[in-house]
Amino acid sequence: ELTITGVGSVEHAGPADLAPVDSARFLPVAHASRAGAFLVRTGFEGEFDRPTISCAEPLRALNRVIEHLGLLPRDPEPGVDPSARVEGAELGPDVHIGPNVVAEPGAAIGRGTILRAHCVIEPGAIIGAGCHLDPGVVVHTGVAIGDRVRIGANSVLGRPGFAYVPTPDGPEHIHHLGRVVIGDDTHIGAGCAIDRARFGETRLGVQVKLDNHVHIGHNCIVGDRTVIAAQVGLAGGARIGSDCLVGGQAGFSDRAAVGDHSQVGARASVMRVHPGGCRLWGTPARDKNEHLRELAALKRLGKERKPK
Repeated sequence: ELTITGVGSVEHAGPADLAPVDSARFLPVAHASRAGAFLVRTGFEGEFDRPTISCAEPLRALNRVIEHLGLLPRDPEPGVDPSARVEGAELGPDVHIGPNVVAEPGAAIGRGTILRAHCVIEPGAIIGAGCHLDPGVVVHTGVAIGDRVRIGANSVLGRPGFAYVPTPDGPEHIHHLGRVVIGDDTHIGAGCAIDRARFGETRLGVQVKLDNHVHIGHNCIVGDRTVIAAQVGLAGGARIGSDCLVGGQAGFSDRAAVGDHSQVGARASVMRVHPGGCRLWGTPARDKNEHLRELAALKRLGKERKPK
């Protein structure tokens, strides 16, 4: 008899909303919630006096509910805004080109891709099918973007890398002739910069997820399904393996690397090559347990030296 028209957190959901409960720590709050029903992790069914739907992954299932209820913003209709400049660019079927977009001759844009207002796509850049570029994204020459890639506002892909050689007349910038390659289903946040390789490629694998304000330097490689939090910086030639997690504000020096299935803590400074499966914390980055032992030793030392 219950009709669900929306979703919400256990704190803010109303009588017509479905709220997710994926952890026991939310049970006390959920009991006081006004939610009409709960989407709960399997095993929590008997905890509530209201309707529940149980599943193994409530947060993932909530995505399907949101989509079914039509709560996401709708994509714009296909078409080219009159203010856009796209003469000479190759446009696939059903693309949306927003106001003041510039797609220069020789650029290629795949089927169903959406370019929001003020995007700039330079000659020779390739954008796959089903991509979504938010306002102000710049895609330079030599960038190849796969299918279903999402790029946040004001991100820049393919600008020459940051490399200079000292001369008597001051630092001289080194030319970069390489490419940037972005794998399918990768998401790039707002305000990110992914630099062109000097030679060869700067490459992000498939299903890579970058938070806002991430910098990927020239010739860096990021493996498949790796997730990188905000304000992380990779210097030229740094490498991160597949299925890695990198915390906010972590930094990688040039040619530093971590292997597959690694975790790098927030604000860690990776300065050398580490094997796969490592867990790194601190500056310079080292094994998490070693770092914690050092912190404990410093704390004990501080207590011992404290004036009586």
